[in-house]
Amino acid sequence: MLMAAERPDSLIGDEVVRTLGQQAQSSQVLAQVKDGQVTLSGDVPSSEAKHQVEAVVAAIEGVRKVVSHLHVDSGKRSFGAPGEAIRDNPDGRDDAQMGDIDLGKDG
Repeated sequence: MLMAAERPDSLIGDEVVRTLGQQAQSSQVLAQVKDGQVTLSGDVPSSEAKHQVEAVVAAIEGVRKVVSHLHVDSGKRSFGAPGEAIRDNPDGRDDAQMGDIDLGKDG
């Protein structure tokens, strides 16, 4: 009996990114793929959006399991309109890695 070849995580990841990019309400969602398991994290504006993101990712070819750590952020606990919460680090940049922090080096 021949088994179908498993779809590589890189291809699954590419499709997850493309699919989430088409979902306006999932701009704050991050996805990690390992062995066909997709782990979602980040913020969505409503429980409906959370379920929609989980469903579209689960339907992607090669996805074996979806682990959701999505958080519903209605905008009440942060600045901005619902689903468009303004983050204190909106570009996700780690200033320590960017060299912007002086750690008191000698010399």
